[in-house]
Amino acid sequence: MQIFNFKITIMKKINYKLLLLLSTVVFITSCNKDLEQFAPITVPGYPTGNGIAATIALNPNDSLFSKLIVRSGMSTTLNDLTKSFTLFAVDNPGMRIFVNAASGGLIPIAAPDAVHANFISTLIPAASAAGIINYNTIGQKFLAANISSAFPNYPLTSQIILDPAQPFVRMNIFPVRGTAYSYVNNLPITVAGLDQLAANGVIHHTYTIVAPPTATLKAMIAGESTLSYFRAAIARADSGTVAGTSQFDFLLNYGVTNMTVLAPNDAAFQSLVFGLVYSQVFAATGSTALATAFANGAVAVGPAFLSTNNVTTAQIKGIIAYHLLATKTTSYQPNIRVFSVNIPATPTFIKTLVNGAFDAHPGILAKATYAGPFAIGATFTGLGNFGGAPYSGTPANAVAIDKHAVNGVYHIIDKVLLPQ
Repeated sequence: MQIFNFKITIMKKINYKLLLLLSTVVFITSCNKDLEQFAPITVPGYPTGNGIAATIALNPNDSLFSKLIVRSGMSTTLNDLTKSFTLFAVDNPGMRIFVNAASGGLIPIAAPDAVHANFISTLIPAASAAGIINYNTIGQKFLAANISSAFPNYPLTSQIILDPAQPFVRMNIFPVRGTAYSYVNNLPITVAGLDQLAANGVIHHTYTIVAPPTATLKAMIAGESTLSYFRAAIARADSGTVAGTSQFDFLLNYGVTNMTVLAPNDAAFQSLVFGLVYSQVFAATGSTALATAFANGAVAVGPAFLSTNNVTTAQIKGIIAYHLLATKTTSYQPNIRVFSVNIPATPTFIKTLVNGAFDAHPGILAKATYAGPFAIGATFTGLGNFGGAPYSGTPANAVAIDKHAVNGVYHIIDKVLLPQ
């Protein structure tokens, strides 16, 4: 009996091992099936022919811009057929305008091209040339038909890196496609210079060099001798807020914002101060002589008047907000860069940061004046005018337009706009 049981035990073990062996064979057999075959990956072929720099070098009417590319050290990059580019270039007539300006007028526009070429090759710093070429280069192909026609100019990423630690944070350039004229920033694109094709991209020609900005709005406004009241108004509007949070000063100095500022000059603020004090004193006393005396005294205080209790922080904050143009995404933000050429020739309402608190506010009324493709002036009308009908006041004239900064553009105006 024991022998029989022993045999049964042995047979069970043999059968178990046999089962494991068969399972292993089945598994190995199933793993030896042919691998699934995938279609081979097609390696993209790169174009042949002349790259952008070579294409420009072959065009006699682009010879001066070709010198600028060589000076910049960007020829190899722009001829790289493994990449695509859009370049805003300038023909020889436009380059002569640029050299005349860059030389401080020492080289006349009518000077021989050899003189202009020598200036470009020897007197323009290589770093400056590289900045110009990088700013006018977009890292993808945009035919004229692909450029946005939306208001205002649509930002495209140039090759200038704003933060070396974040190479994708780059300075924007602003082309726009229009009906009569198209522009890059505030300069027209020449109709004959559109869509010149190269093997690795496309070239458009602008009236003259579109120069990259070099300073923030805060730095540029700080250097304006006629904007001392505006700077004082910003300081008063920011008073009581935590540094870096919703501050106008912070926004004006933040390099990656995209703003439009209407900056009233000192004379404009002096008129505002006079009007505020005169109306208050006259309402209280009924005396024109007394009201005039008090108003003149307030003006004599200078920008410091804006830090006194004669005006409130809320009033000044509202005035500053009304001078920052804005658009609405989820909320109103000062994220719109409006050059003079983006403003229509017929009066048009543009929203401001005031709309963040009063969504239904119509904004400011803007109008540009043109001579051919160039905007030669602009006016802005505010809603309020010391008790008159809305938008019936004298418009503010732009005494300086298109002051271009890294983080926006500002126009200096001769009147303070009132939001109510």
